[in-house]
Amino acid sequence: MTDIRQKISHQDWLSINKPARYMGGEVNQVPSKDNPKVRICIVFPDVYELGMSNLAVKIFYEILNKRPEIYAERAFAPFPDFSELLQRKDLPLFSLETGTPLKDFDALFITLPYEMTFTNILHILDVSKIPLQWKERQTGPLIISGGPSSSNPLPLSLFMDAVFIGEGEEAVIEMADLIAEMKEQNIQGSERRQALTKIEGLWVPEFPAPVKHRIYKGFVDSVPPLNPVLPNIQAVHDRATIEIFRGCTAGCRFCNAGFYYRPKRERKVEDVLAYSKALLENTGEDTLGLLSLSTSDYRHLEKLIKGLDDLKLYPEQSISIPSLRMSDNTVTLLNASKNIRKGGLTFAPEAGTQRLRDIINKNVTEEDIIQVITSASTSTYKKIKLYFMMGLPFETEEDLEGLVDLVNRLEETVRAMKPRKTISISLSGFVPKAFTPFQWARQATTEELIEKRKLVCDGLKRFNTPISWRDEITCLIEALFARGDEKISELLLVAYKNGCFMDGWYEFFSADNWLKSIEEMNINLNDYLGEKSINAPLPWDFVDYGTPKSFFLSEYQKAAKIAGVELQ
Repeated sequence: MTDIRQKISHQDWLSINKPARYMGGEVNQVPSKDNPKVRICIVFPDVYELGMSNLAVKIFYEILNKRPEIYAERAFAPFPDFSELLQRKDLPLFSLETGTPLKDFDALFITLPYEMTFTNILHILDVSKIPLQWKERQTGPLIISGGPSSSNPLPLSLFMDAVFIGEGEEAVIEMADLIAEMKEQNIQGSERRQALTKIEGLWVPEFPAPVKHRIYKGFVDSVPPLNPVLPNIQAVHDRATIEIFRGCTAGCRFCNAGFYYRPKRERKVEDVLAYSKALLENTGEDTLGLLSLSTSDYRHLEKLIKGLDDLKLYPEQSISIPSLRMSDNTVTLLNASKNIRKGGLTFAPEAGTQRLRDIINKNVTEEDIIQVITSASTSTYKKIKLYFMMGLPFETEEDLEGLVDLVNRLEETVRAMKPRKTISISLSGFVPKAFTPFQWARQATTEELIEKRKLVCDGLKRFNTPISWRDEITCLIEALFARGDEKISELLLVAYKNGCFMDGWYEFFSADNWLKSIEEMNINLNDYLGEKSINAPLPWDFVDYGTPKSFFLSEYQKAAKIAGVELQ
């Protein structure tokens, strides 16, 4: 077994930023296994600090390694300085556990958390000395991706041997077993890819066929990762995390995740408490993150918070709740425990007027918003962050002015609180996603989004409210991937060859390279960003998402009716 790390000198390690990203050896890392039947590398297409916070990586790492005949290792996207080092020394990218080149594994399982990592996937394959396109690969590891960002798999169709659509807890074992079987029988090339079509949820570009989104029905009784690998350096989300429920019933018309993770399934309070205790003991973390799409929708939230208060293991133990709905449950949460230290509060009103919130089916009123913010006055939370979108379907200038008015009134409210709270705002352009009611909707142009952002920023100067926003061109690229077809897969290849890489990082993202690539490909942006006819087929119609297309259409029509618009 080749350990590539042995070929990198001490001086080389010192020449790069954060060498611990690539060295492995962390607490709770699974030790090497003797002669496993199959070797899988779980790949996260961004840097170590982000990937080590990713729940999917933790889940699949524990599930696969519980099987003695399977050895699962990890790899992350190399930062540009390390990529240059590997290329200069003519070395391939390797795993953290054993330093094995990725090209020597039986399969790479790539989790896709967001679209702006797609060029990173190509770079990982490139620096690993693995051919980028599946047509060029007859041997070597199978390249299989999955995650919410691959709901529409067409933009990855040139590169993936297979794309998994749905929840993968059961499928990763089925895939590993099948890969081990094919390895033993020395099955290669097209025959190997064809065999993958037998697994429910896998779409194979070489053998395209209708595919059904897969649901993990055993979630409620499943055991979450209780022995996660502890990062060598501080992760972005530096805490122990437990998923208290999966799915969402809110039905926000813009949200792909809400439909991707349906139906809603809750873990029992007693189980969550037991798992939380074990997780905190096994990691030594003093912050516990309660994960879900909207934690305040957990039916027994007050009982859970009080239970966590009772089992408090550390004096400074805190609870992190990253996703809250502005509802009565949240008010209950704010008053549930004063003994557990809390960080900031995060809410997503998304729109500034009741009209637009009704259009997007964000079931929250202005009274709800003000009540929740007011209730925070007696809590130990100090910071409140609010997320809003611009360019939503049927949005008007009055809606943006309503956003400004709402935030200014909330500023007046929190400034009167003692102790005083602070509000910050995050703005993002709306991106229409496949498998949502707004999959037919037009995306605002970058010029329009810039004008909308300026209007909001100018209106919030009164209180100097801190504002952050996503670059408008990033929203454009994300939309191309979200609603793209096979031609966008070709664009991805051209963009990578033109130097696009680490697109989720503002210091590396190159709008010029992307626009150059779009021009080279002679892509008409309106074909992908414009309003789509509700009567025309959609490129991703071959995916059975579990939610009928007719439901998405009826929801879009409801939104249009509120706006007084007739759809074509």
